Amino acid sequence: CRNEAGVKPGWRYDPDGGVAERSNATTAVMSGSGDDGQQVLSVMEAEAFVEGLELFPVREIGSKAWLRQHEQLEKLNMQAHLSAAQQTDEYVMEAFITFAKVPALVHELMAMELWKQKVLPALLSSEAFAGGSTMRPYMVMYHEATLVGLLEVFFYSKEACEAAGDAVLDLADYCLRRVNGLVAAGDEAAPADAPLDAKTALAQTAREQLLKQRRELDFQVAVKAVCVLRYMTDHMSHLPLSLMSRLLVAGDAIVALVPLVERPPWTRLNGHTGKLEKYEGNRWAEVPRQDRLKLTKTEAQVWIALYNLLMDNECRRKYAYTTHNKAEVLKLRGYFNEVLLDQLPLLGELQRTLEMLAVMNPPDPTPSLTLEQVPEIRDALTRANQGKWKAIAKHQLTHAFTMSTADVQEEARRLAAVYNLDALETVLDEPKCALCGNPATKRCSRCRGDWYCGRACQVKAWKAHKAACDVTVEANKQMEAAKADASAAATAASAAAAAAAAGGGDGAVDGPAPGVAGTGKARIVEV
Repeated sequence: CRNEAGVKPGWRYDPDGGVAERSNATTAVMSGSGDDGQQVLSVMEAEAFVEGLELFPVREIGSKAWLRQHEQLEKLNMQAHLSAAQQTDEYVMEAFITFAKVPALVHELMAMELWKQKVLPALLSSEAFAGGSTMRPYMVMYHEATLVGLLEVFFYSKEACEAAGDAVLDLADYCLRRVNGLVAAGDEAAPADAPLDAKTALAQTAREQLLKQRRELDFQVAVKAVCVLRYMTDHMSHLPLSLMSRLLVAGDAIVALVPLVERPPWTRLNGHTGKLEKYEGNRWAEVPRQDRLKLTKTEAQVWIALYNLLMDNECRRKYAYTTHNKAEVLKLRGYFNEVLLDQLPLLGELQRTLEMLAVMNPPDPTPSLTLEQVPEIRDALTRANQGKWKAIAKHQLTHAFTMSTADVQEEARRLAAVYNLDALETVLDEPKCALCGNPATKRCSRCRGDWYCGRACQVKAWKAHKAACDVTVEANKQMEAAKADASAAATAASAAAAAAAAGGGDGAVDGPAPGVAGTGKARIVEV
């Protein structure tokens, strides 16, 4: 995906500025299967990965086989998002539907939730766990975000929702638990941490790093769960009948969502900068004064979910109003304004319905006798591991989270190969300058990490950026050296095997050894 000069199309190298610069021309996104630069997985690779998905017990989380499947799911997740963003053939989703693997994602999600609730606290209390590398524990925790990310992409489609079958009940309960967690956490769901310098960051213990990473991941997962919940409300008429009861009766999703409109956790006032920030695109960004009433995607998802639950005829027939939940629902009236209705015109109908609800008593719900299904996946996993959580933690501490330096380096190389950043650049948001926040067209040519709007900002930021830049460059050099050593060893081993086969069973080769005259024979030894 690079031209003869070694520069990606749409980019040019600026020797004076010392940065690689993106041209202003829009790079066309290739949707054909022949453009490998725009793909993470081919169709055949995706189908093979999906068909081979297994259901791992909680005890095996973090094992080598489990990590291999995590890497495959991460590639599937990236390709699914790439296909959705490019509006091309969503063959990853089709493979999950064809091989009936959508319920497997829900099963793995329930297992991860239980692991974080029951096993992770026991691991964090262990000195051996907290004193080791945080890479594998972080990847295990990140697995939950990978699973929810896949479901978020899939559930936009009615077919994927239907393919989940009865597992959608477990998923609905999971989403409601995440929503309630956001409401309960309040401002502590995603507080603005003070910027850390390199010395302070290096002084953090492994336990402190993991607790911070867990808090950040929990918030990201909860935001994605809100989107999944909204998509389920879009397709309720095509899903099991018990789903409506789970959302309206058992979980009361309407009352659960109202606080997200009153006190949105994805909006915060940064106490260190004094700026209003909103969470969008997996990052916090400062909001200009003129855009403060502009809805983010997550805020829109909450409103649409409430609209679906309050306006659907079957939901209105089934939902039982009480003094409490009626008062909660009517709180929404205070948040309607012209800007909101301009962005989501369908909410005008909801506004009129709430005004009518305020002056009249809603009819009683229609009594009916219904045999309802109950979620089974989480309950089955809980029963299977009841009383075994400490033993599972002890087993995983010994077999999964005790790693040598060589193991850590090998896992880092393997994970680095998972992420195809060249393919993902086509769908990333327009980069912002690391110093001033303006749109950026250049980035550091050494680490290829931070973006800048021009050389002036790069020079100003260099003092703060230098330490991180040096670490990244050194890590890249070590990784490249390790790859070169592995490639040389593989080449030597192949040559040795070929020479041994050609020279007979004893591995001797007639003639002098390379660079050695008159030795007669050169014995090929195992490399």
